[in-house]
Amino acid sequence: MLEWFFHKQILFTINENGATTKFNTALLFFLCTISLIISRKKQRKYRTPFFIFTYTVLFISILTLIEYIFRVNLYVDNLFIKDTFTIVNPGRMSEATAVCFIFFAIGLTGLKSTNRAYIATTQHIALVTSIISLITILYFILRFPIDSKIVFFKTMSIQTAISFLFISFLLISKSYNIGFKETILGNSDGSRSLQKLLPFIILIPFFLSFFMLTLINEKIIGAQSGIIVYTLVLILSGFLYTYIVSIGLNKSDYLRRTLEKNLINKNSELLNFKEALDKIAIVAITDENTFIKYVNDKFCEISKYSREEIIGNTNEIVRSDYHPDSFYTEAWLTVSSGEPWFGEVKNRAKDGSLYWTETAIVPLKKRTNYIREYMAIQLDITKRKEAEELLASKYVKTLEQKNQELEQFNYITSHDLQEPLRTISSFSDILYEEYHDKLDSNAKQLFLFIKKATRRMSSLIKNLLDYSQLGRQREISKVNCNLLVNDIIEDLNSTIKQNKATIKQSNLPIINAYPIELRLLFQNLISNAIKFSKKDVSPQISIKAKKKDHVWEFYVKDNGIGIPEQFQKKIFSIFQRLHTENEYEGTGIGLAHCQKIVGMHGGEIGVKSKPGKGSTFFFTIPNQ
Repeated sequence: MLEWFFHKQILFTINENGATTKFNTALLFFLCTISLIISRKKQRKYRTPFFIFTYTVLFISILTLIEYIFRVNLYVDNLFIKDTFTIVNPGRMSEATAVCFIFFAIGLTGLKSTNRAYIATTQHIALVTSIISLITILYFILRFPIDSKIVFFKTMSIQTAISFLFISFLLISKSYNIGFKETILGNSDGSRSLQKLLPFIILIPFFLSFFMLTLINEKIIGAQSGIIVYTLVLILSGFLYTYIVSIGLNKSDYLRRTLEKNLINKNSELLNFKEALDKIAIVAITDENTFIKYVNDKFCEISKYSREEIIGNTNEIVRSDYHPDSFYTEAWLTVSSGEPWFGEVKNRAKDGSLYWTETAIVPLKKRTNYIREYMAIQLDITKRKEAEELLASKYVKTLEQKNQELEQFNYITSHDLQEPLRTISSFSDILYEEYHDKLDSNAKQLFLFIKKATRRMSSLIKNLLDYSQLGRQREISKVNCNLLVNDIIEDLNSTIKQNKATIKQSNLPIINAYPIELRLLFQNLISNAIKFSKKDVSPQISIKAKKKDHVWEFYVKDNGIGIPEQFQKKIFSIFQRLHTENEYEGTGIGLAHCQKIVGMHGGEIGVKSKPGKGSTFFFTIPNQ
């Protein structure tokens, strides 16, 4: 523009045989550049100048094209500066230049549009400008004589073509990342393939054409041979380049599929973790302002609120008045500092009922020192807390104290009763030895009754003392039940042989139990199975165990005389006998021992039996 103003020819013609740049061309480039600069300005004051400049470019270029088509003079060529250098159509830009400005101005309007289809369309229209410019540049570089050029490209100057190519790149850089720009610069497979192939498509044919035209012009090779060589080299180089690009794409595709597979596996694991967590825990996620944005079904089930009632509220919705404000303040200070908080919280459900949760609140950070949200994971511990509260209650404390007093009384009474009983027995023995020759047969029979009664009384007191001492100084340890039963069988070897008993045991477990008491339990059940066998029938005893949920259930089955149904609960009472001492020896405390031992472990004991068909004693021991 300055050259036209001051009539100084510096860059009007680079190629002596080429075209020159007219003033209107320079002016429209100037307006296009200003439009590009202010296109991204969001202030309203830039919008009007943008459209004025853009439509001015469009208007002048259209008028120029009309002049060419209808061979008329619309006086737009020398509107600003009079061209005194050009003979034909002075001041008028070329047809190709006018067409390029029309397409480029349409491309500019896409910068202010929000319609995705329109933006994509204008981008592709503006692309025509780059193609026309590129052809003109190729004509110049390949030194095509002006007479050999297509008429349309004859009058566009090289500097105009370079300028169009430059502002086309600027237009693409200013455009939204959709349409042509998205296709050529995107990260999809198609875009990446285009990015790899584009250098070959542009550069190889260009340099190859330049090289072959040079050889032809220098008469080193003929035109026909040059075309054959050009075609052959282009095909081979194209195949080789595409092959190399394909190898790279195959590697990328393999890596992508591997990553997708890993991602699917990780997602599957996360879904499994989430499913497991949802089954056992109450989960809630709040934003950085503690507003609840997610709860799982367990949360709704425990709190009795619907999801719609919870979302958008804070944890105030389930807060009870049990904890002081300082409790929640401490929790908030901990999690807001980025550290997880753990504690037991008493909450209130929608119906007013209270429930306890063991709570962990974890701050989730999006980036360093920025907490995006908080995740609360809670376990329902209401039953445990109720049990703890019951144990801590005055009633239970009083009950425990009374129980301890009763055990102490039982122990002391049993222990102290032995002494007068031994005195009675000793003095009756002395009396019998001193005067047995002076006693008649009735008196001797009475002494035998006294001796028998004191012996039985002593046995009862000893059993009572053993019963009261069960569980004292007890300590849980691992017990191999197979070894335990084998030791008992070995100890009862003579009794087993004498009664021709057969004892079978399956693979019994290793459990945590009180070893001495558990041994007494098995020993009592096995001894009873042998003792209460049918006459002339060898005892058959089987011992099994089966795991059920959180307990081991043991079975001791025999083929003995059986127990009538009405006595099956009474037999576990202390000193309860179903037979006379003449029929079966014993004090009737063995099964009471068994019930107490099972109770010490937190289990249950029972029996299934029919008279004459044997009995099956079963008891459970928790799998701790």
